[in-house]
Amino acid sequence: MVDGHLRGRWNNGPVQSESRVLMVIADSSRSGGPEHVLTLAQELTAAGWLALVACPTGQLVDRCRAAGLAAVPMQMGGRGWASAPIQLRQLARSWRPTVVHSHGLRAGALLRRARPRAPQVHTHHLDGWFTASPWRVALHRSELRALGRSAQLQIAVSNSVAQFLTDQVGADSRRLRVVPNGIQPLPIRERSAALGRRVGVLARLTPSKGVDIAILALTTPAGKSLTLNIGGTGPELAALVDLAYTAGVASRVNFVGEVTDREQFFASCDLAWVPSRAEPFGLTACEAMSSGLPVVASRVGGLSEILDPPRAGLVVGAANPAALASVSSGLLDDQPRYAALSAAGPDRVRRRFSAARMGALTRGVYGEVMGPR
Repeated sequence: MVDGHLRGRWNNGPVQSESRVLMVIADSSRSGGPEHVLTLAQELTAAGWLALVACPTGQLVDRCRAAGLAAVPMQMGGRGWASAPIQLRQLARSWRPTVVHSHGLRAGALLRRARPRAPQVHTHHLDGWFTASPWRVALHRSELRALGRSAQLQIAVSNSVAQFLTDQVGADSRRLRVVPNGIQPLPIRERSAALGRRVGVLARLTPSKGVDIAILALTTPAGKSLTLNIGGTGPELAALVDLAYTAGVASRVNFVGEVTDREQFFASCDLAWVPSRAEPFGLTACEAMSSGLPVVASRVGGLSEILDPPRAGLVVGAANPAALASVSSGLLDDQPRYAALSAAGPDRVRRRFSAARMGALTRGVYGEVMGPR
């Protein structure tokens, strides 16, 4: 199961390490879950762990290998639903991890069915769950509960996710830990005042991210002077382009496509918006704040936990274009408040949402399930 490249790498010297984690995720895009796995794998490696990522073929595999991390591609959708548990079981037997760590419902279910000998930790990212229909929640509630029984400990990426799991799924709070997502902070760009009225939204283009709300905000009286840069790709791209034209704001909306240089994207903006209808955490808010770019976001999910409004960012009601534009326009005109938020953002991210803190807390969870060594 382990290809020749990995076999050579892991069967020399380093394979004797007592701290090895097999990380499994059924998504290889540039969205929040894979970004989390890549960052965590880097932090664990820096702390002396051996990390192996199992995921579908795609960007995550390429990015792991570019970062010097080991990754095993395998099909996890379609026919992979039957084959992946067998492959994961074989991989666990040959690589002998001391802990296995699944990310997201599909990966958790696959790893549960693989029945590895090592203790299992599962992280709930719940992207899309807060906007899921009651039917979908009911359909998968049994799988979430089964996963709760198979994983020795579960991790929620925010208090909001933890509350959802206990209230809606019936998760045992005694076996649930909150470990906020963490990022590698971007270089700080001092902003004492807004240089223009350029707003940026960086997100996967799906309904839950509320990019349509950002476009409609430009049609409101307070949004008439704003321009909007939209970074990201996704299934809603065509609909969003059409919306910009039908709303009469296409000349002020710039679709920049997939963003690989986030520092440059945020440097081109005077303000960041995170207009999500639902958000388990909100990595984009952390990234913008870390660079010193003020953020206005929806009051949903984990966003308020990140922004700590009004100290490090501002929030408005979800799906309210007029409020989003009004609060943002007022902030751009208020130089002292703008400068204060610009200064507060990097400090809050470095204290609460750094990759190093996430790695340390996760290693603490691993220690709990591994027991005395």
